[in-house]
Amino acid sequence: MSEINKRILVALAGNPNSGKSTLFNNVTGSRQHIGNYPGVTVEKKEGRVNYKGYEVVFVDLPGTYSLSARSEDEKVARNFIVDEKPDVVVHVVDASNLERNMYLFTQLSELDAPVVLAMNMSDMVKAKGYAIDYKILSKSLGRPIIPTVGNKSKGMDELLEAVITVYEKKIKVGKTKVDYGLEIDLERTKIAQVLSKNDVQLKGYPKEWMTLKLLEKDPIVMNHIQGLSCADEIEGQVEKSRQHLRQHFGDDAEVLIADRRYGFVSGVCMEAVKQTAEDRHDVSDKIDKVIMNRFMGLPIFALVMYGIFKFTFTFSEPVVGWFEKFFEWLSSLASAVIPEGLIQSFVVDGIIGGVGGVLGFFPLVLFMFFAIAFFEDSGYMARAAFVMDRIMHKFGLHGKSFLPMMISTNGCAVPGIMATRTLDSKKDRLITMMVTPFMICGAKLPIFALFIGAFFSAKHGANMMFLMYVLSVIIAFVSAWILKTFVFKGETAHFVMELPPYRMPTIQGLLLKMWERGWLYIKKAGSIILLISILIWAGFTFPQIESKEGISEETQASMQMEQSVAGRIGKFIEPVVKPLGMDWRGGVALLAGVAAKEVVVSTLGTIYSLGEVDPEETDTLKESLQNDPSWSPLKALAFLMFSLIYLPCFVAMAVFYRESGSSWKWTGFLVFWTTVMAWVAAFIVYQGGRILGV
Repeated sequence: MSEINKRILVALAGNPNSGKSTLFNNVTGSRQHIGNYPGVTVEKKEGRVNYKGYEVVFVDLPGTYSLSARSEDEKVARNFIVDEKPDVVVHVVDASNLERNMYLFTQLSELDAPVVLAMNMSDMVKAKGYAIDYKILSKSLGRPIIPTVGNKSKGMDELLEAVITVYEKKIKVGKTKVDYGLEIDLERTKIAQVLSKNDVQLKGYPKEWMTLKLLEKDPIVMNHIQGLSCADEIEGQVEKSRQHLRQHFGDDAEVLIADRRYGFVSGVCMEAVKQTAEDRHDVSDKIDKVIMNRFMGLPIFALVMYGIFKFTFTFSEPVVGWFEKFFEWLSSLASAVIPEGLIQSFVVDGIIGGVGGVLGFFPLVLFMFFAIAFFEDSGYMARAAFVMDRIMHKFGLHGKSFLPMMISTNGCAVPGIMATRTLDSKKDRLITMMVTPFMICGAKLPIFALFIGAFFSAKHGANMMFLMYVLSVIIAFVSAWILKTFVFKGETAHFVMELPPYRMPTIQGLLLKMWERGWLYIKKAGSIILLISILIWAGFTFPQIESKEGISEETQASMQMEQSVAGRIGKFIEPVVKPLGMDWRGGVALLAGVAAKEVVVSTLGTIYSLGEVDPEETDTLKESLQNDPSWSPLKALAFLMFSLIYLPCFVAMAVFYRESGSSWKWTGFLVFWTTVMAWVAAFIVYQGGRILGV
């Protein structure tokens, strides 16, 4: 067998919350690659495992309930199966919610894909009072079935064995046939005759499957048809068939087809699933009665978020202190070893002072990601979306908008903006994309940690962080209401949210998720932030002024910064930021933050590092801010308010431009809207605080 034959391409498909990602992580371990599918911004996860002489390449398809291709995720999943023709498709099924999960299987089988079913969370079936006869189920579906427990790594070897066996064609894979009824089959035959007469072939799709998609008026298939010379004839027959079915049954073809699929699934489940105990409310139901209560749900969600911040600040504080001291020691060491001059300044002030200031908060970011991952994996965040839906709807936000907002809080506004693809309405998408950057993402976290740590006591750190989080949500909601009322008028649709069962997260899964998100933070510090830090250092270092006698070193350093390129830019924009309680240094830091929000911290680190008179006796950035009389708690609060709201980083704006349909109009509106809002909010905080004597 040649090397090329030893590679098996496996597509991993399944519903959201089926445990697909956990299974993917357990099978592939650390041998993973994350990128984007060609032409779209949907995340592509690929992992490899060597097993019995094969390199098995798993591609984790986006979680989807169907392959109707009405959303970006569905299109990617379907196109991958059709275009890439994977050797095996592993359909990950939540065995404790069999009927709902098996709808996707009917569509995978219609594509004639070689499917292996991974019955995940099989341990929860018994807990719910049911038993599945996998032999009967496998015989009914004509596919091999492997019971798995993804979060306990059970069934992984058996799954790999099944993949290889199907690949080697040692198991004869059957063909599941859904009975759509005589009327639907007759109309499909009429469409098939028109396709055959015109010799229509579309991208290798099975012809039987194409007739179903045409009856459903699938957007992608219909678009392909429109480019053919026989398009009018095909569309005419499709419309006649749909009209006939509507008159006969009183429903649209897509509803009838879906009903038949669910009927098939229901029949299979009735045969294979047996009840072993009386119907009873499980633990999930009992917990949901409390945390999803219309009165208790919101306070509980607030307590959860407060708990996340309390955990983050309490447990990360000593570790952050160690990191700060390490970089302080590293600065002193570099100052002692490297001769005084430009090279010393470049290393100490540009690199260590800039990048070190950001990396000093790395432990805090890790603790935050760990805490959020716990509530994600436990199943609580889906309930939080349900609780928030009622409130969000009143402000003009779709219930699904909660997911992009939480993704931004969990890490970055970029995937948060991309996650708005789950929203069907373009207006709802634009509103959500415009308010998602207001959330406190992982990039903003170091800014808030720095200023809260510098100007508020340690015991109030979590309280202040929670207050800022609440403000970010309020600002997002009010902004959405304004946009919905005056810019994007129209009704907001309600949504149905699947509630996965509660499960105890695994330490391995939490650590992997924490590290994946934390690694992106480190990569950004080693690339974008390093580059911007060097540019900021150069901006404050050049042009160099001549030393003058009789002037103290402190005055000389201050004059150098003010007369440098960056200093002049800062002085130019100072009149704009002065009413907000900031001087030119704060203005330069915020301006640099457009590249990446962490750069705000690295810029301040460079500024204060350059301002140190004795490089061998450095202060931490937090101490430098505390010792600077131009700062105060009120000014810090105004600075944080501006940082919270003003325009997102350059990468997020580029993604917004692409996701808004490459619209310069809406991208320009985003820049204007967020900047004006940030200035007004910071002005109210600072000037209002002064009036109140704060």
